[in-house]
Amino acid sequence: MSASLSQSTPPLLRVYLAPFALLILLYLLIIGFGSAWLYYSAKQAQTEIVADNIITIVSPFIKQLKKHYIAHKDTNEPSLLSEKVKHLYKVLPHLRQISIRDRKKGYGVRLTSNGQLVDVELEPIKTNPKSSTDRHQLAQQVHQQKSALFSVDFDLSPDKSNPVQLSIAFDRAGLVGQINDILQTLIHGIIGFSTIGLLSIFIAITIAIYTGLSTKKMEARLQRIYHQAEMGKLSSSLVHDLRNPLTSIRANIQNLLISPDETTMIINELDHDLLSIEQKLTDFLTMTKPRNSGFETIDPKLFFSELIRKIEPLFRQKNINLVSKFGNNLPALNAIPEDLRNAVLNMLMNAKNHTPAQGHVWIKIQSNRKTLQIIIEDDGSGIDSIMITKIFEPFFTTRKEGHGLGLAIVKRIVKAHNGNITAENRFPNGARFIMTIPINNEQ
Repeated sequence: MSASLSQSTPPLLRVYLAPFALLILLYLLIIGFGSAWLYYSAKQAQTEIVADNIITIVSPFIKQLKKHYIAHKDTNEPSLLSEKVKHLYKVLPHLRQISIRDRKKGYGVRLTSNGQLVDVELEPIKTNPKSSTDRHQLAQQVHQQKSALFSVDFDLSPDKSNPVQLSIAFDRAGLVGQINDILQTLIHGIIGFSTIGLLSIFIAITIAIYTGLSTKKMEARLQRIYHQAEMGKLSSSLVHDLRNPLTSIRANIQNLLISPDETTMIINELDHDLLSIEQKLTDFLTMTKPRNSGFETIDPKLFFSELIRKIEPLFRQKNINLVSKFGNNLPALNAIPEDLRNAVLNMLMNAKNHTPAQGHVWIKIQSNRKTLQIIIEDDGSGIDSIMITKIFEPFFTTRKEGHGLGLAIVKRIVKAHNGNITAENRFPNGARFIMTIPINNEQ
């Protein structure tokens, strides 16, 4: 049992690991693309939140500055700007410079490396002012720009003839770092749930393999129990079936003493009973012997033609016409030749025994490239609908001289070839047996 189990383990592992490997690959693809999409979506959303927060904070300041600039445009100095932006540097940690420029001059307030605010003079604006207050566009620019400072521009122009631009510059690396810090929780969550998912799959694989191995052991145990029970049933049936010929032999032996003048007839009856016992024991051994080896590659047309040639005289003796038909291009068959020969012989003899003189028996061999089909038909009396489900059971027979193992042996041989056999009545009369076996059988 252990040897057979160890041989079945690699296929079992392949059966379980192949779909799970595909599942893991699919899982990794979904998690990979899904996590990337989720991360970049969250990154974009968080950047837009940061951009929206900046615009929300500076909007009141811009309104005040715009009014002040219009009212005091001739006296605007850096000192005036620095007084109004001090609170912005407190609420916007990554703010580095605020500048305002028109056609004549430019000035701003810059945060130095030691945390001091200094007034700086800048070049006047040379192009028309632009305003970059779209949150989605700002969010993209934060990650696309490569400069150290990230600038948000506002148009403060009172009219087209007097362009004024306000620029608020941030430390781009600081902003990106702030966004990434917030996204760390999401990244940890993705990694955590992905790890839990993979562990769940590996646990499922372990459970499936363990269950499969346990099932294999249980199947082997049940198969052994079933085989023992089947042997017990067959042995019991055989003992019961041998009683009649043994009783007849005993009676005939007594008759030899009582009626010595009938010795020849009694000896013939004894011989018949002994042959019956021998046939039953032979069939019993055929029925119970293991069939897991001896597979050979055979030519179906040559194999069955030779078999039909040998058995045809028996049909001619009963004046029954045996008709054979072979399909075109029959492929080579992997089978146990002796067992397959016995199975087909049993089926043909069964058809002969149920076909009257002047009747017909047909045998047809055909293939669909994956299986070989052997169809045997007769125009005899057919099968009783009540009995059709029992004809393959051991020791079941409707003939007085039958022993009931022929079709049971056929079924066992077909099963050993990983095939199946069915029986049915044909129209208008007779029976049809269909044996189907795979072309390529594993030994």
